[in-house]
Amino acid sequence: MQTAISVGIDAALITFSLALAAFGLAIIYGLVGVINLGHGAMLTLGAYLAWYAVESGAPFFVAVLFAAVGVGLIGLVFEHLVIRHFYHRPFDTLLLTWGFFLISTELIKIMFGTSFRSIPSPFPSAIHTPFYDLPAYKTFVAGLTVVLLLATALVLLKTSIGIKIRALIQNREMASLLGLNIAATYKLVFGFGCFMAGLAGALLAPMLSIDPYIGNVFLIRSFFVVIVGGIGQLLGGTLLGSFFIGGSETILALVSSQVVAQVAVFFIAIVILRFRPQGLFGEK
Repeated sequence: MQTAISVGIDAALITFSLALAAFGLAIIYGLVGVINLGHGAMLTLGAYLAWYAVESGAPFFVAVLFAAVGVGLIGLVFEHLVIRHFYHRPFDTLLLTWGFFLISTELIKIMFGTSFRSIPSPFPSAIHTPFYDLPAYKTFVAGLTVVLLLATALVLLKTSIGIKIRALIQNREMASLLGLNIAATYKLVFGFGCFMAGLAGALLAPMLSIDPYIGNVFLIRSFFVVIVGGIGQLLGGTLLGSFFIGGSETILALVSSQVVAQVAVFFIAIVILRFRPQGLFGEK
């Protein structure tokens, strides 16, 4: 019983961590249709900016905000100078964001080196329960992820800017004829997605050893999360996709090795997409 509870908790914590990592990609890919291969580099940059701020003496959560805003601003500049000219050419945006990934990775190496960095956890203690000692910081990240997902869903469903974004997704030409500022809305969505990528990198940094390639694994898994969950399904799709790609691996590892569990998870994802190409929550 206790083992089952501990495995379930571990699976939930991994699910929420992966959902946080994938959320920025889900926003940009799901709402404006840009296949952002630079997402992994943005996560990495967020982790390094947070590390730099902490090393400079900033409190951890100030460092997290600094990293998120920094990556968000970089994303806005990238969108304004490059991406906004290619929204109608998705294959070109894929190549451009891949170029951003390659250039950013090399710049990170030049600026920060290739040695491993680390950020001390702001909550090093555990939360004691009758069944399991919860890691305090991972639990905090899980709770914050739920808050961010719910807040974004409320903004999209209940606010005027959310209605404008949904109108743009459904019919760009009609939204333009009705007076919606297409360029500004795209810029807002792209910048927010980059902000969330930087935030995820900064918040996940205390759980990882930071190096120039930490975003690579998250990039691949994040794409599977978004596609399996359903493109544009920011709440249910992101959480369910994260469970299939991240949480279920923890459960399968009980009866097999970690490598077999990883292979099984991606096989399950392929089977799901074979029968539901639109994803679990997506619409045809």
